[in-house]
Amino acid sequence: MRPSADDLAAAVAAGVIDRGAADRLRAFLTRDEEAPSPLDAADREDVRFVRGFHDVFMSFGLAAVLIGFRLAVMAVVPESAHAAAFALGAGGIWALAEIFARRQRLVLPSIVLALGFVTYAVTAAAFALGAFADAPGGATFFAVAGVGLAAAVAFRLRFRLPFSSLLIAGGVIGLGLAALETVAPGSVEAHWDGLLLGLGLAVFAVAMRYDLKDPSRTTLAADHAFWLHLLAAPMIVHALLSFAVAEPSAPTGPEAGLVVAIMLALALVALAIDRRALLMSGLIYFGAAIGVLVAQTDIDPGAIFALTLVLLGGFVVTLGAGWRPARRLVLAALPARARAVLPPVRPGFQGQS
Repeated sequence: MRPSADDLAAAVAAGVIDRGAADRLRAFLTRDEEAPSPLDAADREDVRFVRGFHDVFMSFGLAAVLIGFRLAVMAVVPESAHAAAFALGAGGIWALAEIFARRQRLVLPSIVLALGFVTYAVTAAAFALGAFADAPGGATFFAVAGVGLAAAVAFRLRFRLPFSSLLIAGGVIGLGLAALETVAPGSVEAHWDGLLLGLGLAVFAVAMRYDLKDPSRTTLAADHAFWLHLLAAPMIVHALLSFAVAEPSAPTGPEAGLVVAIMLALALVALAIDRRALLMSGLIYFGAAIGVLVAQTDIDPGAIFALTLVLLGGFVVTLGAGWRPARRLVLAALPARARAVLPPVRPGFQGQS
């Protein structure tokens, strides 16, 4: 873990090192940031949650413990004590987070613990309030969603984990849907696609607000935006395709062309904002549409799946390799005011465009 400027200042204040040594160490640690490298030059979407395989190793162990505890509670503990057991488990997760999230600052294990804490808190509330009964009311789901949102907010305030933004947004969405269902039972199911699109666009707007605060992607605002984009993208993509196609995963011939057009439009948006989540969320639907279009040719049926994978993979690789020049073309078509607030196209390698 690289020491921050605050860490170095604290070390000087404590007499661990002198100021001259601290200045030399700071210069050494930032030497690569002062001169751009090929990796830094490329447009990229950094995902800062793994610093080494130790993080993956610890995350696997924590996930195994949390899943095992849940299974043990469901199998051994009487149902009347499930709420207390999961509340106790949530307390244990918080204690672990004090070690791994607050003290050691291991991001991936902290994500596992955040998911576990919110899940355990919601499960405890669900058992305590009777959400698993035969006919729970909308008010019950509203209360359970409120507990989930409160748990996510508490984790965010204590541990400052950017991933908590996704959990908070999910909690707000759950609370809103539960409130709507309480006031107008059946309305969520009746208007699901419209609600999904509206909520997805709302999360996308919050994500863009974070992105516009930090176009250079150098602060935690970019991390908050990343997780919010990851939540918003599948909601937007699924809702759009549900409006356009009767069965998005199995479109007809004309519908397949519409799916391709929608995905290309989303690709332009992804290029403009320099976020790949929109594209990743629609790749399954895009692949299904390509398969339908390929099937309308005279190609042998046995080769359709292989050709679909080749075309889909080729599209992803081509766009990924040409992301920078493609972004340059898209941004050039936008008004100057939009270009000024969006992430810039970083210079390429010497000899590249």
